[in-house]
Amino acid sequence: MLLLLPMLVSVGLILNGIRLRGRLRRLDTVAASGRPVDPAHVFLVAEGVRLSDAARRAASNHARRERLLVLDLVPADLTVERALDVARMVDTRTYRADRSAPGRGAFQALLAHADLLDRVGITQREGFSPVELVDITTRLKRHAPAATDLAVVPGLQAARDDAAMRVRVQQRAYACTPASLYMPYAPHIGTFIGAQINHHVALVATALFWFQPFFVCAGRVPLAPRDLIRSPIVRILGLVIFIVHSARAGRRAKAAGLPADPAKEQARRRRQETAAWYAARARHVGRLREATSAECPWCGSVELAVRVRSRDLEMGKPGRFRLDGCAACGHVFLNPMITPDGQDYYERDWRDGFAAEIAEHTRARAAAADRARAELLRPYTTPRAWLDVGTGYGHFCNVARAHWPATVFGGLDLTDTVDDAHRRGWVDTAHRGELSQVADDLAGRYDVISMFGYLERTRYPSEELDGAVKALAPGGYLMIELPNVDCPAARRLRAYWSGWDVPRRLHFIPADNLLAALEDRGLRPVAVQFGPALRPGDLTRALGLLIERVAPRRRPWLDPARGGPGPRLLRVPLLLASIGPFLLAAVLDRASRSWQTQGQRSNTYRVLARKES
Repeated sequence: MLLLLPMLVSVGLILNGIRLRGRLRRLDTVAASGRPVDPAHVFLVAEGVRLSDAARRAASNHARRERLLVLDLVPADLTVERALDVARMVDTRTYRADRSAPGRGAFQALLAHADLLDRVGITQREGFSPVELVDITTRLKRHAPAATDLAVVPGLQAARDDAAMRVRVQQRAYACTPASLYMPYAPHIGTFIGAQINHHVALVATALFWFQPFFVCAGRVPLAPRDLIRSPIVRILGLVIFIVHSARAGRRAKAAGLPADPAKEQARRRRQETAAWYAARARHVGRLREATSAECPWCGSVELAVRVRSRDLEMGKPGRFRLDGCAACGHVFLNPMITPDGQDYYERDWRDGFAAEIAEHTRARAAAADRARAELLRPYTTPRAWLDVGTGYGHFCNVARAHWPATVFGGLDLTDTVDDAHRRGWVDTAHRGELSQVADDLAGRYDVISMFGYLERTRYPSEELDGAVKALAPGGYLMIELPNVDCPAARRLRAYWSGWDVPRRLHFIPADNLLAALEDRGLRPVAVQFGPALRPGDLTRALGLLIERVAPRRRPWLDPARGGPGPRLLRVPLLLASIGPFLLAAVLDRASRSWQTQGQRSNTYRVLARKES
């Protein structure tokens, strides 16, 4: 295998070069225009970037013709590494149409519609750093998911390249996927290891790496990097250049009395504030539970048995928990139940607050599942008004709009994330609270209601089903997706099955129980899916939970006893040692997918039921 490593690196460099070149070749180039700049178009330009009047007119005309609200302006004279960054971050074939794609670009200059800037709350108009443009691009793409694009603009001159700033831009852009930061180093590591076995092939791999920019950026590509000729030297001296530029930037910031990296300073303050909130409540965590129940909350049976004992493996918040299973009906529930204050405590920073960006990124990656959910309805009806319960930031509605463009989407959530969903335009109406609390106000208003990741987190799921029946119009459809605790993964992985998500999931309803409950309420099941609802990756996620248990990442709420120097020192070598097991787990997950989708083995199931008039 080691003998083949340099060959694999060489093949990988060639294939990746083809991929990157294809992305750059698909970049549009704006045409020159004599029409004046649209008064509604605002240009946000990074310091050091030169944007001529002719370039402004051309960009404005392009945005007007393409009906864009946001246009990332790509200078043709980007340096090689910056051009490669654009190709790595943006799939130019799907970027505009992909409503879930994160906002990315060259981070040199932006054209944005003034109304959109007002809606997003961006009042600053000049003096941006490329790092700030990363955040702005991300926010604008979320608010204009199908009206954002990028194009090469002749006459736009990029800022002078700075290796330290480029690393900061990458860190910001890859904040939710830190592994992407280190992927460019994989060829070096593979070549170094392979060189111990086969020097000649390793030299070929090294030469391919040095000269890859010529293959990607030369010829029929709309970019003309100004340092293309000397790019091999830049690559060889990359580390030295980065150290020199970092030292220079540090001296400049110190002379100006500013932090060397404002983004890191801001993150440090947020971490301290979050840690202070949890520290103030540390002594009261034990009071966040109710008395232990002796009865099943679904059927009232007293035949209970412990199903799983676990900590909060996902987030690492303090406490030990127990899930009991009912021998009579199969219902599984958290026992003792946490109080409403406990729910607030354990759900805080789970998909908002400190973890909001990571949660949004994770949720956006489930776009394929959202598309399948939206399409499940197609054989049965054309939705007129669709309420997504537990919508969060409205990611499902954002994806479903592409499938049902004439449908009016409403979102309901306990948190103010639903207000953000409304501001983004991902939902047309926003409702706060539990469905059972607002059902009277919504009675008969929706012909489709969906619940993904909602029912199992509520304290009284039966009342939520009653609320859904009330909010549905006669002949309407209710779509529910729930974890399947009877799947093989839940039995074999035990506490490390990610579907438990202790203690945020309170009830686990078997499919037969849910179907019976729906029929009792006048809802006739028309589709029950197990295999199509599968969430792949049980083994990979279980391995991730195990690592979090042994060496948790540094988080503001972590128990000091678990987040001491020992686990922190252990984390890096543990992660390095787990690369092989992760790859093996991923292969096994992939190989077993067809087996898991058979029968009722899936870790998730989905039900569509029609309300009989």
